[in-house]
Amino acid sequence: MAGASEHSMWDVLVIGSGYAGSVIAARLAPRCRLLVAERGRRWQSGEFPEGVVDLARNYYSQRSPAGLWAVRLGEGTGTAFASALGGSSAVNYGITSRPDDHVFADWPISAAELAPYFDRSRQVLRPEPNPIAHQLGDQAFLDLVEPGRRVDLENTIDWERCTQCGRCVPGCNHGAKRTLAETYLATATTAGAEIRTSTEVRSIEPIDGGGYAVELRDTGTGETAWMKARRVVLAAGTLGTLDLVWRMRDRIPAGPMLGKRMSLNGDGLAFLYDTPHALSSHSGAPISTSVRIPFAAADGTTRTLMVMSGRVPMAAMRFAGAALALLSGTVGEPRARATSGAWLRRLRDLAGVDARGALSRSFMYKLDAQDEAKGQARFTPHGTVIDWPGYADDPILVFAEQRLRAWAARVGGRVVPNIARLPGMRSFSVHPLGGCRMGTSVDDAVVDTFGRWLDPRGGLHPGLRIVDGSILPGSLGVPPSWTIAALAERVADDMLSELATE
Repeated sequence: MAGASEHSMWDVLVIGSGYAGSVIAARLAPRCRLLVAERGRRWQSGEFPEGVVDLARNYYSQRSPAGLWAVRLGEGTGTAFASALGGSSAVNYGITSRPDDHVFADWPISAAELAPYFDRSRQVLRPEPNPIAHQLGDQAFLDLVEPGRRVDLENTIDWERCTQCGRCVPGCNHGAKRTLAETYLATATTAGAEIRTSTEVRSIEPIDGGGYAVELRDTGTGETAWMKARRVVLAAGTLGTLDLVWRMRDRIPAGPMLGKRMSLNGDGLAFLYDTPHALSSHSGAPISTSVRIPFAAADGTTRTLMVMSGRVPMAAMRFAGAALALLSGTVGEPRARATSGAWLRRLRDLAGVDARGALSRSFMYKLDAQDEAKGQARFTPHGTVIDWPGYADDPILVFAEQRLRAWAARVGGRVVPNIARLPGMRSFSVHPLGGCRMGTSVDDAVVDTFGRWLDPRGGLHPGLRIVDGSILPGSLGVPPSWTIAALAERVADDMLSELATE
């Protein structure tokens, strides 16, 4: 270990600034000397990419460490992630949904125990429903195909500033998105936390007598330095945390469940293309409504399938319109002969997407669901990937495809099925979960219910916690951001109690 260049010891180092790291920073900063290390940079309004070429230029890699996004490809799956201050809040739709209570039935924490932490985080995130959602056509369509199941969504968006431009992904250039940089992280900074962006954690090593030496790398200059912290919280996102845990395994071992039973949160994508109904898939407006459909699993439990009225990001709108116009004729179901009006709508989308094209009548079938969590992490020199060759055949995803075909039979349109089933394609997820799952013992978990890192030799690794999507013991059936924030609120309370005894 190199000598630490910062001689004073930080009380807490938080690695990552997403939905978990930002919560820990905000709650602990008033009580201790706290540092947040974030690999990504701070993105300002007006800097986000707005086209396919611009997206490609902002792809994150070791050669382009200032990039905004990246993907990793495993066997049968791909996962996408963001690299930015505020984590995925910088690029997502800000959907804030609480899971159904049955999701927590086999968790080591009950729904009732987490309820006050959901309430606490909601007060900070301040999600609101889209005030023009009723004008978009999606609500009426979902009421038609799934009567009584509609659940309108709330987003962390300042709707007075929102132009409904459809550029929520990959980032709002109008300053309307209420990201973590403007909520939890702003609170942390006001309370005295230091936040270092473009700072990657390369290594963590125990120090004799307590605490940890941590190697930091400036991704802009490539320079490295060592610092010391009494406590370290890994909150680098599922893949980032797994990268670190695997890299440190010789010095700080984890239990046998590391990388096991991972979930993709039932992420899936299909289309009901060119229906007789006016929808708004061409507008790219924020995702604002959904339906929750119960699924009876083979083991007798109930699981949640959430179908959202998805949006093609505006940056990819022209590509999506043209691709669907072409794909619908080869893989669309049913394959009845298209009318002259249908051909005209598709030709319009080939030329340029607008309200008269086929995409304006299409429902983007965006899924979150309680999958069976059969993914397996594979640790490579380039980072952690998730292998799950049979993901597209998970029972709840098969059920979802059957439901979409039932919609088509009822209201018309052509089903463009799960893109993972197309030749050469694979399932993609933006919500990888697990791999450092929480539980009651090292035999079934990597951390306990407060994120404390279990030592397979007995006891705990003192001062080390993991708090992000990697600790979830299974899928949620809804976007996971709010649940991760609530879990972090609970961990923060425990850490504050610990600090109070010193």
